Amino acid sequence: MTAGRTATSTPGFDPYRRTGGVPDYASMARLRGGAGIAKLESGFWYLARYEDCRRAFLDPKTFSNEGGMRAPGVLVPRAERMINEMDPPDHTRLRRLEQETLNQTSFRTLEPAIRKLTEELLDALPRGRAVDLVPALTAPVPSVVTAMLVGIPPEDHPRFRTWSEEVCNSEWVTHNRTARGEGLHGGHPEFAAYIDAAVDARRRAGDAPEDLLTHMVRAVSEGERMSDTEIRIALAHLIIAGNETTANLLANLLHRMLARPELYAELATHRERIPAAIEESMRLDAPVQLINRRCRREARVCGVLLAPEDPVMIGISSANRDEAVFGPDAAEFRCDRESPPPQLTFGFGPHLCLGANLARLEAVIVVNAFLDRFPRAALAPGFRYETIPAFWELGLARLDALIPA
Repeated sequence: MTAGRTATSTPGFDPYRRTGGVPDYASMARLRGGAGIAKLESGFWYLARYEDCRRAFLDPKTFSNEGGMRAPGVLVPRAERMINEMDPPDHTRLRRLEQETLNQTSFRTLEPAIRKLTEELLDALPRGRAVDLVPALTAPVPSVVTAMLVGIPPEDHPRFRTWSEEVCNSEWVTHNRTARGEGLHGGHPEFAAYIDAAVDARRRAGDAPEDLLTHMVRAVSEGERMSDTEIRIALAHLIIAGNETTANLLANLLHRMLARPELYAELATHRERIPAAIEESMRLDAPVQLINRRCRREARVCGVLLAPEDPVMIGISSANRDEAVFGPDAAEFRCDRESPPPQLTFGFGPHLCLGANLARLEAVIVVNAFLDRFPRAALAPGFRYETIPAFWELGLARLDALIPA
C-alpha cells in the first residue's frame, strides 16, 4: 500500500467518542481486529494495537515526541516545551537533569507523610451517608503529595489543583495559548507567576530545604543548569501530572472497587493483590487515553505507509485492551494475571513517566487505608458515572460513595 492516503480502517472511527462518559471500547476492539490503524478526520493516524504503540514509544527518531498534544502547525519555543514534547538531545538533557533531582528526593521518604495525610482525610469522611470522594480524598492526596515533593506549601494545594484543571481543559494544551495570551505565562499567568515566585524565593534562600525545587535550582549535570523558563515549565508539568493523572487513577480504581463488591472483598482479604489491581486499573481505565506523535521519516504500520510529517496518535486505551497481548479476557478486570506485559498508560521506553512509581505508591497507601477503615462500602444510590472533560484523560468528575456508619 503506498503512502496510505486512501487507506481506510473503521469508517467514522472517533477515539474521543464516549457514551455515558465511557470511551468507545467496542469500536477500538473492531479496529484492532481489522485494519489496526485508522485515519481520523483531523488527519491523525490512530494506532490501535499494543505492539504498534509500544514500538512507536521506543522509536522517537521515527515517531517524534516534538509537539506533544499541540495542533499541527503550532510551534512552541524550545525553552517552553514540556519534557513530553521533546526529542533527543533536548529530551535527554532535561530528563537527565530532572532524573538527578528526583534521585535526590526519594519517593519512599514521603511514604509516612502520604499515609498520615490519607488517614486524616479518611477519618474526616462523614459516616452513614453519601460523600463525594473526589474532593474529599482522590484529588487532595496527589495535590498535597506533589506540593511536598516539589517544595511548595501544601496548604496551597487547592490553588494549583484549580490551575492544573484550568490548564488541562484550556486551548493551551493544543495551541500554546488561551484568550489571555501566548505560552504558559500568558495563557495562565497566575499559575506561571506562582511558580516563578517560588523559584525566585528559593534562589534567594540561604538555608533552603532539600526538596525537588531546591535541587532543580541548584542542579548541574555535565556543566549544564536548567534555565528559569525550563524550571517553570518542568515544575508546571510535574504539578499537572502529579495532580491530574494520579487523581484520575485513584478515583478510577476506587470506582471499580465500589461498583464490584466481589473485587472489594477480594482486595480486603488479599492485600498482596492490590499492586496488581492498580496495574489493571491503569490498563482498563487508563488515566491517559492517548499520546500524539509526528512521523519524521517513512514508516509502515499495519500495511499503511506513513509519510514524514504525518501526525500519529498512540491509542493507549486501545493498546491496553489488546486481546493479542492480554488474552481473550483482556477486557476483564483481573488481579490474578500471571506476568502480564506492562500497560502503556505511563508511556514506555525513553518517555516512561518519571513519577510513575510515586503514583503507584500513593495508590497502594490509599487503597490499603480505605480497606482498613471500611470493610464495607459501595457506590451511593443514584450514582451517575460522569467523567472529566479533558479529551486525553479518563477520570471521574465525582465519585459518590456510601460510607457505613
